[in-house]
Amino acid sequence: MKSKQTTTHMTITVPLDLKREMEAYPEINWSRIATKAFQGRLEAEKVLGLFAEPEISDEEAIQRGLKLRHKLLEKTR
Repeated sequence: MKSKQTTTHMTITVPLDLKREMEAYPEINWSRIATKAFQGRLEAEKVLGLFAEPEISDEEAIQRGLKLRHKLLEKTR
């Protein structure tokens, strides 16, 4: 069972035509979709951060990439 997370209210701005299209699908939890998109972007930024150090060697970048791949494979099992 998932533990209940504390949430907060947040306001985002979207183009009016997009909002109107979204309103055609009231059964969709747009907040959940936005949350997953935010989480995905944060994960991508964290991964990019592993390789953003200017002094990182090619060998170190490869090792970090292999470790990350191993972690991701373990998650899917």
